Amino acid sequence: MSRGRAFSMLRDSVHYRADAFRSGLAAAGFEVVDVLDDPRPGDVLLIWNREGSRAARAMQFEAAGARVVVAENGYLGKEWRGRKWFALALGHHCGAGTWPDGGAERWDSWNVELEPWRKPGRNTLVLAQRGIGEIGIAAPHDWAQIIAPAVHGRIRSHPGATPASVSLRDDLADIHRVVTWASGAALLALLMGVPVYYGLSKWIGAPAGRPVSQFSSGEALRDDAARLAMFRRLAWAQWTAEEIESGLALSLLLRT
Repeated sequence: MSRGRAFSMLRDSVHYRADAFRSGLAAAGFEVVDVLDDPRPGDVLLIWNREGSRAARAMQFEAAGARVVVAENGYLGKEWRGRKWFALALGHHCGAGTWPDGGAERWDSWNVELEPWRKPGRNTLVLAQRGIGEIGIAAPHDWAQIIAPAVHGRIRSHPGATPASVSLRDDLADIHRVVTWASGAALLALLMGVPVYYGLSKWIGAPAGRPVSQFSSGEALRDDAARLAMFRRLAWAQWTAEEIESGLALSLLLRT
């Protein structure tokens, strides 16, 4: 018996892997349909980020008691550790949505090294973002340009806007702290032991950093337990294409 109907707004392309998501919804027990104009409780809408027409459709489904799955590139990169990753959450992206927390096992099984914290210092890197996404969650226009003078930081352009001339690791070589709105690059910086200040209060990496409003009021956060706990929770919000196609990821996300 079907758990409900599922409608995907993902585009058919190699990047978005719409085929894998449709297969995953079917494997999770949903009837995948090509049109769904009368949503009701039990139905599911799958979108890529939440903006424009997708945001309007999301509100329509939620008003009817249906659920909305928001997909995006993986938090630690769309290509990470030799595999393709996608972020998944109910309702919203970037940490503002909800997802199940299965504990430490998933992250710990990946054996990812958390590098020692950088020592305190003055060199600051501001990570620019393109501002694509949901209003209130996406980076405000020119946020990096506005914040950089206040933190005496150098700006690293978003690679999607201006291809980087050096790798993130090389750019962080002499950096003591990072300032971000809510970027994946800042999560990678945390892996490398670089403390982070953030702008979006709901950012998924927030428990391991400090709000940028506290930039001048003390030392950056260097808390090993907080960093590990954040990554352990994040692990349940990003999945490989294979885990999505099998139905595992979507079954866990939509089990309630």
